[in-house]
Amino acid sequence: MNRTPGTFYNHSNQTEYVALSRVADVVGVPGYIITNAISNGSLTVQEISGCKCVAVTDLFRFKDEGGDNNAEK
Repeated sequence: MNRTPGTFYNHSNQTEYVALSRVADVVGVPGYIITNAISNGSLTVQEISGCKCVAVTDLFRFKDEGGDNNAEK
């Protein structure tokens, strides 16, 4: 299993996480979209080994629900 910088895997719940600093790049949206999603509760931030992270499953849900379409055009 390959790991990339800024990703974490929790073996106890079989969940992959992305560091908060990399979330906007992974999703492909401006940072303010991620900030707004965290503020309004659309994305949940968890701390793993001292690093604030977002679950990859939450990112997929966020994109599927159109959360990334809130960017100004």
